[in-house]
Amino acid sequence: MLREIFILLSCGSVGYAWLCAVTSPVVRAIASLVSQERERASVSGSPSGEAAPERVDAWLAVALAAGAAVLWTAIIAAAILLSMMLVPRAGLALLGSHLFWPGIGAGAAVWLGQLAARIRVPRFSDDVEAAAALAIVALVDDSPETLTRVHHLYASYAIGPRNPRRLRLDGSRRATAA
Repeated sequence: MLREIFILLSCGSVGYAWLCAVTSPVVRAIASLVSQERERASVSGSPSGEAAPERVDAWLAVALAAGAAVLWTAIIAAAILLSMMLVPRAGLALLGSHLFWPGIGAGAAVWLGQLAARIRVPRFSDDVEAAAALAIVALVDDSPETLTRVHHLYASYAIGPRNPRRLRLDGSRRATAA
């Protein structure tokens, strides 16, 4: 009985965490893109062949949010694989259990219940969402200028309408000259 409860709780927490990490940035980025398209459609003065910088930024935010979703999926898959390698019996018990998908469903049900109760998408903090996008970009170019631009772009379109906190890439305090 305790084993079944542990399987349900562990699978449910993984499902809940994945939904929190993936859903909010993707939904917000798509909502920003849709609002950009509506604004573009309402303004009849711009030619149809031109791409406004805001529209390109909204598409980049959607791409970063989708990339972050793939990154979080890979992280969870890697954690599951690592745990199965470290404790093979537990991994085989999990795979052989009939409670794997009901546990994932229970996590999704808790996530949906929280969504319905709070009328807000359950999510991780702004910092976690921005860090996932910055991790993707840092693989290609980790210069402070690029990361600052990406952070502001992602914060504007995928995190929300609030003013993002100023990002400091040079550490928390300046080094003093000795």
